[in-house]
Amino acid sequence: MLHSFTSLRYVQGNSRLQKIKARVDAAKLAGKDEIGVRVGKIINQYKVAKHFELVIEDAAFVFRRTPASITAQAALDGIYIVRTSVPATHMAAADCVRNYKSLANVERAFRSFKTIDLKVRPIHHRLADRVRSHIFLCMLAYYVEWHMREAWRELMFADAGQALSGSADQGRPRHPRRRHPSAQLWHFDG
Repeated sequence: MLHSFTSLRYVQGNSRLQKIKARVDAAKLAGKDEIGVRVGKIINQYKVAKHFELVIEDAAFVFRRTPASITAQAALDGIYIVRTSVPATHMAAADCVRNYKSLANVERAFRSFKTIDLKVRPIHHRLADRVRSHIFLCMLAYYVEWHMREAWRELMFADAGQALSGSADQGRPRHPRRRHPSAQLWHFDG
């Protein structure tokens, strides 16, 4: 039987919810709170809350599947969606994707603040002017590091794609290729 990743999570979550329902029906599990905690663990573990409608009572537990949400979610398996509040008149779709991809550079900068790359150990200040001074020094150190990396790029054998001032096509969204049928579906052996 073939399943997408979403369908696989749904099948696993469904079987676990069936076990809870059997325990509630056999009066081995009672109480709205206890049932809710058990169901909540499964729903959170498999991330399937939107695929079920749940009714939890003191001595009863009923759940219904929502096939429309499962089908809609399975259609999006393996697809990234970049959503922004910036109107299309201010920024094109390609620019949105490029800016999203450039976040890696910002994250690398903050990571270098927190690690030993800049050789600046964490100093805990309480006065506002000292905190601002510490942050200024960290930013200045990163600024110097960035300019040195740019100046020595050829000597450091850095990838051309890592340049912040890279070519115009850097970060351009690629045209999606049609997936091979074996990559679209995932085989689940029970």
